[in-house]
This record gives sequence, structure tokens and C-alpha cells, in this order.
Amino acid sequence: DLWAKQLAHRRRAIAMTTVHTLSSSSGSSVTVLGMGGTIDKDYPRTTKGYAFEIDEPAASRVLEALPHSGIAYEVHSICRKDSTEITDGDREALCSAIRKIASSRIIVTHGTDTMIETANYVFNSGAAANKAIAFTGAMKPERFKDSDAAFNLGMAVAATSLLSPGCVSVCMGGKAIDCTRAVRDLDSGFFLERASS
Repeated sequence: DLWAKQLAHRRRAIAMTTVHTLSSSSGSSVTVLGMGGTIDKDYPRTTKGYAFEIDEPAASRVLEALPHSGIAYEVHSICRKDSTEITDGDREALCSAIRKIASSRIIVTHGTDTMIETANYVFNSGAAANKAIAFTGAMKPERFKDSDAAFNLGMAVAATSLLSPGCVSVCMGGKAIDCTRAVRDLDSGFFLERASS
């Protein structure tokens, strides 16, 4: 039907440009940088495919579905990888992109397995100077009805408006944790703040 064709066309356009902007008169601007991970996983496109494929950044779909919020945003894809496959070269590409972005509010969508490692890499590189950066992702793909993607992305948007410049946080499960204090409980999968020593 016509709606399905329009949706397919829109998805192709987003995938080709990997940039989506919502204009705003308020001057509030957020840039989302996609690194892949579970949040961006989608159903296979090939007839013999059975494994999920990492697609365009899910942040585009989540933010586009919101009623006008007064926040201008751009979404860029840095890479489309499972976080266990992310290299220091990918992290350098992320740092380079962060340094070039004019916006002081940046969200990085990332797989959960190495999210803390990448967040600390960005923090230690100095790329976060004068910027508030929130890393987020999802335990289930955004395409799933019961995904935590939209919740976590919303938390990250809010965190970037509250963090001080130079801060890098991990925003998962309703918490914004300084990346240097973030740990992941391997049994529950939850992101926690390391206790003070």
C-alpha cells in the first residue's frame, strides 16, 4: 500500500544520508552519533538471513516520532558495529567527529558491552572539552515493542542539558553516571556507579 511505500522510501533516504534534522527556533541543539550496537539492530533484509543486522541509527526513528519538542537534532552514523567489534580506530573516528561538531550537547548511541570503555576513551582523549556527552544504548533493539531504547535516549537528551561541559556520562536504565565511575554488573547487565573508595 501507499503508506508502506512511503515508509520504505523514507527509510532509504535516512540510510543514505544518515543525517536528519528537525528545525527549531529555540536554539537548543543535540547531535547524536551512532556507533551501532543492539539499539540499531533490525530484522535481516535477505531472504536467507537469520541474524539481526545493524541498521541506520535508531535515534532518527525515536526522535522523529516525538511531538515537536523544541530541540533541534542531527543524527550521524560513525560506524555500524556490534560493540565487541569496535576498535580504537573507531573510537578515534568518534573523537574526531566530536571535535568537529559545533553543538555542545552530544549523544553517542553504542552497544552495551564496551560502552563504558568507549566513553572513557572519549573522556581521556580530551574530545569532550566544552561539550556535555551522554552515551546510551539499549538492552533490546529499538524495533522491539518492549525495547528500552526510547527511554534511554530520552534520558540522554535530558542529561546533556544538565551535565557540565567536559562531562562524559553513561545514561542507561534511568541513571546518568560519570563514565569514570560507571561499572556494569555482569549478572544483571545493569549499569551502576562504582562505590567511593
